[in-house]
Amino acid sequence: MLALTALGAGCGGGASAGGRARFGERASAASVAVSDDAFAASVHDLLLSDPGSRDRRDRLDATLARQMIRAGDRFKAHATDRALAAVTGGMYLLRTGELSAGVVERSRDAIVPAAREFSSRGDEGRARAMYEILARSVNDGDKRDAATHLEALTAWTKDTVATGGPVQRTGALEVIAVARWLLEPSKEALEEASARTVAWIAAALELRNAYRTKHAVPPREEGAEAYRALQSGGATLAAIYLRNADVAGALRALDKAQAGELVRPDLMRALESAADKPGDAKRWVEILHGLRPAQSQEAQEDEAIFDKELLRGAAFAVAIEAYRLDPTLAEAAGAVAAGLQEYGMGEASPAVLVEALKAHNDARTMGGALSIVMHAMAMEVDAQDADAARRAFRAAKPLLELADRAGPKVQPSAPRVRAMMGEIELREGRLAEARDLIRRAVVAEKSGATLATLARIERHDGQIPAAVGHLREALPAADVANDPALKGEILLTLSDIARQQGDAAGARTPLVDALRDLAKARSAGDGEDRARIERVLSRILDRFGAVKNADRALERAFDAAPRDKQQASATLGLIVGRALLRGDLSTARDGLHRAVAADLGEDDLVYIALWEHLLEKQVKAASDGTADRVFSQIVDDGRWVGRLAAFGSGRIKGDELVSSAKTPAQQTEALFYAALDKRAAGDAKGADAMLHQVLQGGGVELMEVALTRDLLDGAKARVNGPLPEGVGLP
Repeated sequence: MLALTALGAGCGGGASAGGRARFGERASAASVAVSDDAFAASVHDLLLSDPGSRDRRDRLDATLARQMIRAGDRFKAHATDRALAAVTGGMYLLRTGELSAGVVERSRDAIVPAAREFSSRGDEGRARAMYEILARSVNDGDKRDAATHLEALTAWTKDTVATGGPVQRTGALEVIAVARWLLEPSKEALEEASARTVAWIAAALELRNAYRTKHAVPPREEGAEAYRALQSGGATLAAIYLRNADVAGALRALDKAQAGELVRPDLMRALESAADKPGDAKRWVEILHGLRPAQSQEAQEDEAIFDKELLRGAAFAVAIEAYRLDPTLAEAAGAVAAGLQEYGMGEASPAVLVEALKAHNDARTMGGALSIVMHAMAMEVDAQDADAARRAFRAAKPLLELADRAGPKVQPSAPRVRAMMGEIELREGRLAEARDLIRRAVVAEKSGATLATLARIERHDGQIPAAVGHLREALPAADVANDPALKGEILLTLSDIARQQGDAAGARTPLVDALRDLAKARSAGDGEDRARIERVLSRILDRFGAVKNADRALERAFDAAPRDKQQASATLGLIVGRALLRGDLSTARDGLHRAVAADLGEDDLVYIALWEHLLEKQVKAASDGTADRVFSQIVDDGRWVGRLAAFGSGRIKGDELVSSAKTPAQQTEALFYAALDKRAAGDAKGADAMLHQVLQGGGVELMEVALTRDLLDGAKARVNGPLPEGVGLP
């Protein structure tokens, strides 16, 4: 969040006392319902609405309802952490008394699993918040369920705080009450959080006074809790009210508790300044600085004893208030965008940057804004939500147009963002969309990586001269020169194209060049770079028929980054994929066992298990049970990973898997697995027909497509002649 808010550091623009200086344009009318496509504009408009206004009330209900539906969908998809982040973000949009009964009713599918999840984690405060909200439901069953859980939580809390000294007991109650208040924006929750924090501070002050006057040394645990209260209690009390964007309330509470001395001077000055001119956005930004001091050693120690989630929640609310007062203030916009990404609303983050970028169209600010856009897209891709990445990209359209006019001095550039979206579409198998985005990016900015991506699409389309031309154009590019693995991929592709065109000499030359370059680069870079280099090296060695050398390269790839699950998955996937091609069941089983031991995610594990399982069927070997255990642990709940597991376990057939594919990439995968199933059953002709469909489909980037090429090529995938001498491989 700190890195993203650097977007606007030093930029001008601020509101005058008494009201907003610059009004952000509304992108949508207030509505009783908000679709996913309209969500970004709806969040933007909500953040600009005035507290207490009818406009805010209407926008809040519609936006929050959509956010909680999204959270519920994430729970159903077993994306628990993303779901909890979305619930938290939805609640953070609210101020005291703003949660309506209607939204509670529409949020049941998010609130109920959130309450259960917080309870299972032993988070009494947040669990209580969810059950207190559920108790407002008009559904009698939900009310009874909430009442039962609240009673149990009350008993649990009493037992939890029954031990320890006065400061420990009040501190435990403070933690629970603050956690409740963060997710339950009610008057009762606010008052409890404030009262518990005041009592905690008072107990710590009493202990300090006893030590000073009587030299009474407290037990170590009691002393440590008193230190926490004296170091962070004042800021905690202020942050409780700042969570509600109530700077006047924060100062009143500090004064009443006589806790002003416990607040860092810079934060206290910022609070007093904002209270003096609450309509000045820059003064709210100063509060942000006070909540997040420079990362000195002292600040790091303070952060270690501060409630980090309260700090984040308060900072998000303060940033929203600064943004509401002046959406052209770049630092405020950057902080809001960062918060939206943290709290499950990343696709809306580009929309809040538009006014700031229009006001500050310098290259530095534009580059910061586009970095935020790319971060939002990457987060959604990592969560396997390509639709959300598309929505983030669409929300960034005004930013890209502004950056286009600024030209190449903006980094990252608009073409780079379009290329990233093109890569996302390519992975999804949406070739038409990917082709358009990548071509547009290449016209404006010829990076080697983007040229190579365009060449892969052209190769699929049968435009071989164009593909070769773009691959050769990519080789001298700076990004390729600095990335040996990428250069090796390009040379390998040139070789494969030449071989398929019948040019044996032309196929060997780029492989020799790649082999020498990769051998020299093996010792450079970090573990991730070395793992990538060794994997490409193994594929080059396979083309020479040097299977043992390729095996050793993959072992080195795994050893280079054993704790990096992304790298481990890529390496083990290649090991098992090669074993599938060679009919090497022993190696495939070993790779699957290692994947299980590496605790890879179910989305990665299911593919490796499928390859090993299909090889067992192909060689007519009895299963050792490992793949079956992987499949049994994945629920067939409509997600693609569930469908793949159902196919692997035999609960659905190949044609059912094909018919359940929702994207071109899934369609390509399904055809591949159905084809291998046919091949294992002895239907070689039917299998080959389906494999040719795999090559014609949209999954250009898929491992299944690479495996299909090698399956169909067989021994023809190798080049003539031995390994070149003097390469220097271990």
